[in-house]
Amino acid sequence: MTRYERDDPIVTLFEDVLKDRALYEIDQVLMRNRDRLEDFPMLPKSNYIPSVHRGNRLVQEKLAYEQHSLTIDADNAEDRLNDDQRTTYKTILNVVTNKEGKLFFVYGSGETGKTFV
Repeated sequence: MTRYERDDPIVTLFEDVLKDRALYEIDQVLMRNRDRLEDFPMLPKSNYIPSVHRGNRLVQEKLAYEQHSLTIDADNAEDRLNDDQRTTYKTILNVVTNKEGKLFFVYGSGETGKTFV
């Protein structure tokens, strides 16, 4: 995955974040001419929200994560889940993937692998 360096040496931007930002900036230019990206159905829409991204250190830190290595780590960890953990993991993953917006509470005695899930 491609990362783009910013002025801050700790923070990097991934390609999809950079694309969202570029689309947002294009939309800003179009609005000055009384148009919007929405007026061009063949173009993708931006998910960039300036108030969320600008100046929020926590958001910037999350964007700096090496997503590729985290994906590999998650794939490796999935192989080590027990049956109950796997069921919980798959259920949560399906809800996130399908953007269903549900709330989960994972509970159990100490040392049962809640954090691992």
